[in-house]
Amino acid sequence: MKKRFIYLMIFTMFFSYISIGGLEYHQEITSIEYLLNQRIEIMNEFLYGYKDMDSLKEKLMNIERDKLFDNDTDILQKIADNPTDFELAMSVKVDKIHSLKRTEEGININVDLNWQMSGYDGEFNMVRNYDIKCIEEDKQMYLASLIIQD
Repeated sequence: MKKRFIYLMIFTMFFSYISIGGLEYHQEITSIEYLLNQRIEIMNEFLYGYKDMDSLKEKLMNIERDKLFDNDTDILQKIADNPTDFELAMSVKVDKIHSLKRTEEGININVDLNWQMSGYDGEFNMVRNYDIKCIEEDKQMYLASLIIQD
C-alpha cells in the first residue's frame, strides 16, 4: 500500500510538472493569438469590404507598430490598387513555441503558427514557422515584426 502511494505521488508530481511547463507562456500565447486574429479580421474587412485606407491604418495602429505596420499598409494599398485572387486567412493559433525571449521592449518569439485558410479547394490548415517581435507600450502589447522562417 505504501509503495502504491509513493508511485502515485511520483506519477502525480511528474504530470503536474509537465502541466506547469505548458502554462508557462499562456499569457504570451493568448496575447499573440489575439493580436494575429485581430490583424486577420482588420485585413479581411479591408479586402472584402469598403477599402478605406485611413480607417485601415487607424485600426492597425491599435495592434501593430514599426516595420509590420509599414509593410501591411504598403501591401494592402498595392492589393487595393491591383486586385488579385489569394487564399483567405480565417484564423490562427500558436501550434508550438520554439523559443521566447523577454526584452526591455517586449518579447521575441520563434513559433509555429497554425493558420486556418480558405481557398478554391476549400478550407485547410497550414503550419509555418515565424519569428515574431512584440513590443509593449503603456502596458499594451503590439506586433512589431512577423517574419516567416520556412
